[in-house]
Amino acid sequence: MKTGTLLVLTLFISLGWCSVLAPSWCEWAALGLMICAGIPHGSCDLRIAEAKWREGPVSRTGILVAYLVGVVGMGALCVFAPLMGLSLFLVISALHFSEGEICSSSPPSLAMGTVLGVSAILLPIGLHTELSQRYMSYFVPHDIFRSFERPIELLSYSITCLLGVSLLAALRYSGEAAKAEAFQRLICLCAWVLLPPLSGFAVWFIGRHSRQHLEACHMMLRPSRLGIPLDFAIISALAILGLLPFAFRFDFSRIEEMFAASICLIAGLTLPHMVVSHRMREVVSPAHPSRTY
Repeated sequence: MKTGTLLVLTLFISLGWCSVLAPSWCEWAALGLMICAGIPHGSCDLRIAEAKWREGPVSRTGILVAYLVGVVGMGALCVFAPLMGLSLFLVISALHFSEGEICSSSPPSLAMGTVLGVSAILLPIGLHTELSQRYMSYFVPHDIFRSFERPIELLSYSITCLLGVSLLAALRYSGEAAKAEAFQRLICLCAWVLLPPLSGFAVWFIGRHSRQHLEACHMMLRPSRLGIPLDFAIISALAILGLLPFAFRFDFSRIEEMFAASICLIAGLTLPHMVVSHRMREVVSPAHPSRTY
């Protein structure tokens, strides 16, 4: 069984059992996985940015400053203008996730990739609106969420049915590579339907999105004497520790506030990450080997 399929299946089974045996801890576990295992997938961004732009007039310092400005600016928008920040974050994430799914299709499919990229955000919310409203209460006032609840539910149910039929057809009629891809996506769809929202999203976010990004960057992650590149380890740790300042505003003992803090951090990281990783496969290749740090 291929690594990707095994990872997606393991996450689905593990979080599924957790949701049955310890439902109060399941969403905490999923959120912890997204922070500790999902955030580090962007730790190659500075290497990718150098490969894309360093040959031009942009210096390493300029790249770093622009990246940090994007992180701080987007994070601050989510904290001080929550609804606007969340709305922008969801749009950015949908574009970013769609690009990843389009590139992973065999052959690349604009329609299927876009539907899956949007579904990764929409279905965990629309199929579990009660929990989602609780998690998003900092960003979306209750009355606004309720006004959109029914249309979001109907759209989510429709997309779920269409995706299920399409993926089952792909399993039956496609070639081997496409079948493996369809099987992974079908597991993710089952996770979005059956698991609580954070757990369902974590299966896809870690099992597919983060893993595929790291696989694409494998030439930049050739092991150093420490096992992984030192800069990758340091940037990953700093990105995760970036959650700590939000403790001054949010109560980390409550999952909805921990979720809100995590969204503010991840939104800040996602904006420059999307810009850097756009069409990154054109530069992240054996023809663009990286230095060993």
